[in-house]
Amino acid sequence: MRLPAALLAVLLVAAAPARAADAPRLDCPPFPLPDAKLTWIAPNIVYNSMPMQIRQFDSKESPQAILAYYRREWRGTQKQPGAIEYPLEDWQVIATLRGQCFYTVQVKAAGRDGSTGLLGISRIPEENQVREAGRHFPMMSGSQVLNDIDHHDEGKRGRTLVLANGFSPDANADFYRRVLSAEGWRVISSHTMPVGNRNAYVLTLKRGLNETSMTIARNGEFTSVLVNLVDRP
Repeated sequence: MRLPAALLAVLLVAAAPARAADAPRLDCPPFPLPDAKLTWIAPNIVYNSMPMQIRQFDSKESPQAILAYYRREWRGTQKQPGAIEYPLEDWQVIATLRGQCFYTVQVKAAGRDGSTGLLGISRIPEENQVREAGRHFPMMSGSQVLNDIDHHDEGKRGRTLVLANGFSPDANADFYRRVLSAEGWRVISSHTMPVGNRNAYVLTLKRGLNETSMTIARNGEFTSVLVNLVDRP
């Protein structure tokens, strides 16, 4: 499962804010920045074992001016490749690989003459840094891990998983109530909502300072399980 278009930029390093001591480092050259207002979206995450950062930009320059800027910055040489470009829904994307670091700019028109978009940087992990997706989280037989994202913020850590399997939402909800309770989690809220001819579930569990929230719903032929874990909510 790919990141949605609004978050598909793969990402940025420049003046990164304070990070948790155990957070992975990108160790990438600074991202060349256009003349624009910058806002952090994801300052420090790990997406399927890949360290990543994402910023939004808003500029008075047109999308074509932004693209032209990065064509100049990422001009190819004999030692390194140039940029690649491709459309993505309403966006235009330009990206390049520099060593182990992948830089992406995703831009579209905004306002009368300006533009908005995402700047991203990600680092290809070394083989010994790749973690099995879904590791240490219980799941029903045959479940597929679509996303496994670690969030590293100052003073706390979080993790978001998206799973899919062929069992019903009822079976998944029963499974997680039983298995997580056996691991010391306490259900503090449980809500059932009718969606079509099936139920969807929203569960919240606590264990010490840790909190887990889950949304379980049918999505076509599969049941999706969205999990958010936070160590200090």
